[in-house]
Amino acid sequence: METILLEDFIKDNNKYSHINIALCIGVFDGLHLGHQEILNKVLDSQLYSVVMTFNTNPKMASGRKQKEKPLLTSNLKTRLLDKMGFDLQVIIDFSEKISKLSADEFLYLLCKNLTINKLIVGEDFQLGNPKASIKACKLQEHLSSYSKETKVVITKAITDQADRVISSSRIRQLVKKGKMDVVHDLLGREYLLDLGLTPSQFSGSSMLIKAEDVKQLLPCNGKFTGLWVLENLKTSIEVKNNVLYITPYPNSSAQNMTLAIC
Repeated sequence: METILLEDFIKDNNKYSHINIALCIGVFDGLHLGHQEILNKVLDSQLYSVVMTFNTNPKMASGRKQKEKPLLTSNLKTRLLDKMGFDLQVIIDFSEKISKLSADEFLYLLCKNLTINKLIVGEDFQLGNPKASIKACKLQEHLSSYSKETKVVITKAITDQADRVISSSRIRQLVKKGKMDVVHDLLGREYLLDLGLTPSQFSGSSMLIKAEDVKQLLPCNGKFTGLWVLENLKTSIEVKNNVLYITPYPNSSAQNMTLAIC
């Protein structure tokens, strides 16, 4: 999967201008089961599959939502999207200029030099700055001014067994409460921790990492069972006093873990 910035995707005479594209747009923090429903519809379209996402959560960057660490690092999100089989990932640098664009201005930028056959979004999708935004149900109407061939596909929200909508906000609350078994079910996989380049030190057989150095949201104080992915090794993961303690269980292969260390 190739990754480029939005500016390169929409520039004049770009190499994607004559490719029939299926596109989805979103923050996709966590890449939970609801996100996967949208993303899989892009992949199933048999068109050139493009996922457009952000380098930071727009609602948090603009102050509309309280700032928190993400559920996924950009590195992990890229790896998961690549594994799913996307052709291209487009990163939107949520700059002041981008934040001021109306929905119609953004749609014009997309359609000016691209052939977008399908635009696939969730039913709660909203495009553009809050004063000039468009909800998912209005996208087709506005797109018709710029592209007659683009079809908007709106994906209904996915719910769990209790008929509760699966969302990134809900998963954040569950992580903070340490309910990692429920988080596992809503993600459809372990909660991944990207610790490869995180500063650490050792105390006996345990690796110690300061919580402030971890770029993702961590569970509350408590002990959890995890998997060290590279070694396929079961580990004890403890969060205590703003420190992450990781201790391997020797000669024990992990199965059905709720956290995974990458």
